[in-house]
Amino acid sequence: MEVNLGADVIPLPLKNGGTKAAILNLVRKRVDEKMEFLMCGLKENIADALFEEMAALDEQEALTRHFNIMRVMKVDEATYQAKFEELTSSLWNTFPVEMDDSLIDESFGKIAELNQRLSYRVANHYKVLIQETRRRFQTLLKRSVDAHPLLPEYYYRCFWQSLAELDLTYEERSFIMPLFHRFVMDRYGQIVSTANQTLIELKVDITIQQVN
Repeated sequence: MEVNLGADVIPLPLKNGGTKAAILNLVRKRVDEKMEFLMCGLKENIADALFEEMAALDEQEALTRHFNIMRVMKVDEATYQAKFEELTSSLWNTFPVEMDDSLIDESFGKIAELNQRLSYRVANHYKVLIQETRRRFQTLLKRSVDAHPLLPEYYYRCFWQSLAELDLTYEERSFIMPLFHRFVMDRYGQIVSTANQTLIELKVDITIQQVN
């Protein structure tokens, strides 16, 4: 009989003795798989999206910049992907006790305004689902949860910081952020839904009252 070694190992439901760590690991695994799928969409579409923009450009300098972005994103894709995974993992690793986001840089300049505007738009659109997931995390961790690794602002900040690993100027990296929003964060609902549904499967209820 064949065994599917890639299948999820479902921990026991929380009420029947499932461990906090096992549940968090499963949520994280499924979220990472969903994010990997969305990031693949970015890789597959970024060249075409930049070509669309180039069609409206006349200056040779602008055309050269766009070609350079595509070249670097293709050649060094493993570099920024590894950094992105490292940063998001740092949030999950500290989350069980008290999440530490000190490794995630704050953006600056016009990109800070863009990231703030885009993350607010996404968070506002999915605020009910984000709130529900946060309350399930409170039940699981038995403590008050204000921030968690699934918040949209963290994804924008992690991605922007990962782009700093590439040989691109600030202006060139700025061109990529709207594409990250378009091909990844515009589908953010799939990410938070995956986490929330996993917690539901494992019988993690919603905390109604404040947890100390």
